Amino acid sequence: MKKRLPEIMEDMRQALLGRKKGHRWGESASEAYSAAMGGIKDFSGDTLTKTAQRFNEALPYIERAGYDVTEIEVGLGLSPKIVPHLRLRELISDEKQATLLSETRDKTLINTILSSLFRASGTRKKLRFNRFHFTDLELELSILPTVVLKFKPNENHGNDPAMLEDQNLPSSEQPPVVTDTAAS
Repeated sequence: MKKRLPEIMEDMRQALLGRKKGHRWGESASEAYSAAMGGIKDFSGDTLTKTAQRFNEALPYIERAGYDVTEIEVGLGLSPKIVPHLRLRELISDEKQATLLSETRDKTLINTILSSLFRASGTRKKLRFNRFHFTDLELELSILPTVVLKFKPNENHGNDPAMLEDQNLPSSEQPPVVTDTAAS
């Protein structure tokens, strides 16, 4: 039977504290490692499978939010993760964003993904880098979810909706340009 994370942690704690009959301190580290790796191996497999299923459920909502999935990475290890790479296809209105968030209110992971995408979109509007523009983002789905914004050189922007939106802003509303001050 597979153990849950609290049970894995308790096995590790017991091994480290030496509370087992016939305990010898020299065996503690080995027992703690075995308890951790054996339990986490099962835990991470279940976690990845469930996260993949939940991401598949989120995919239609991500597409409605104006993003296309260009690839998916799977990271294996102590903290397994699924990393979809997303490209902004179109900018949707605040009303459509609110509608999507309302629809997914009871679907925690999907709602969190959409909220993260909308926050990232707002953040990328505030960031300007000399000769670079926003192109893609990575959504790391793991124990500690993370959104990574990616910026590429301006000459490669083509008809990027994010770049076109920024060009249409009045100069008073243009995001500040971030420059590299460490080089000077």
